[in-house]
Amino acid sequence: MSKKHAFVVYSGSGETGRVFHALVHAKQALHRGDVAEVYFAAEGTFWPAALAQPDHAMHGLFDDLLRQEVIRGACENCARAFGHAESAGQVCSLISGPQESFGQIDILGLEDAGYRVWLF
Repeated sequence: MSKKHAFVVYSGSGETGRVFHALVHAKQALHRGDVAEVYFAAEGTFWPAALAQPDHAMHGLFDDLLRQEVIRGACENCARAFGHAESAGQVCSLISGPQESFGQIDILGLEDAGYRVWLF
């Protein structure tokens, strides 16, 4: 039976290692036949545009996950708050969660849907 994993990147621009681990673990989960989804929130909304640059060291990994639709999107409210709405929105979907969480990515909903939520 496959498992479901949601990897949420909150890490900012100075935390490359944490972002790398989120992407690697998502790829590993996918390789095992599990469901894997990656989201970007808070300062992590910096990453979609940075990783989309062909000269970025993690571009190949990111692009692979993007093509396989593992990269699900970035929190719209967070992207706006941190000044990344335009750049993140050019790379992936901007997501709005429920009003109860002020539009944040619905971590509780993911858990309710059977996902194990990993925070990076």
